[in-house]
Amino acid sequence: MTARSLSLSMAFVSAGVGLGALPGVARATERGTPAPSFTQDAEQPLAALQDVDVIEHLGDKVPSGLTFQDPEGHKVELDAMLGGKPLLVTLGYYRCPMLCNLVLDGLVKAMKQSGLVVGKDFQAVSISIDPKEDAKQAISTRERVWAATGGQGNANSWPFLMGDAFGSHLLADAVGFKYAYDKTSGQFAHDAVSFVLSPDGKISRYLYGVEVLPRDFRLAMIEAGVGRGGPSFDRLLLSCFQYDPVNRKYAPYALGFVRIGAGLVFLMLVTLLTVLWRKELVMRRRRVA
Repeated sequence: MTARSLSLSMAFVSAGVGLGALPGVARATERGTPAPSFTQDAEQPLAALQDVDVIEHLGDKVPSGLTFQDPEGHKVELDAMLGGKPLLVTLGYYRCPMLCNLVLDGLVKAMKQSGLVVGKDFQAVSISIDPKEDAKQAISTRERVWAATGGQGNANSWPFLMGDAFGSHLLADAVGFKYAYDKTSGQFAHDAVSFVLSPDGKISRYLYGVEVLPRDFRLAMIEAGVGRGGPSFDRLLLSCFQYDPVNRKYAPYALGFVRIGAGLVFLMLVTLLTVLWRKELVMRRRRVA
């Protein structure tokens, strides 16, 4: 399955218009008979999926001045969340029947397994693309995700914000997040993806799917924070893995391992020569004595 076909499959799930939901398709498949041709009404959700895609804008800076609000009605500026740590951004909607929750759960799992701490190593924010979002549903989703982080998530480290038709769409366009609203189902079709911004607001990495490898999650955050310092182990890890744009994952970087191996050999050689030199020096002193 190609990345594009996988994305469309995810969009089916999100929009609630999977083949099983189309009249007669599931039953026809179970009987082993050909599926009936779709009517114009059934084709409408399929046509909407043509607008669902992710167009990467790596290195581009998200617009400044974007303002959203939390479920309690307080204004939150996206710019205020930038400048210190990498920022993990998810776009979706809180009444989403399946996909959005799966994305959030996958990110929490990857975060915990990577050893990173939200609020300490990175910031996160979830923003709704639904201008008619239900505040109660937003609060329910927020509390569930915060609890899943083991108490790390809070209003400062991972806010859940409400968007309007202008701000959410502007941010989605900036990161290349193409989604569509299906009037028939009343759901939004979109891909399973999250975005990592650098402290200066540039798009650093895209994380695809509902299951993100802990290694990919950690490396994405390290890359986004390059130039901001960090533990030596993180810098070593980054030199050993390189992002593969075809498979959209981090893969072992052969040259990096060769360089590290050469460095270790050189260090061992220097250590051995030092030991031999000290032994020779001791033996000379004994002869003189």
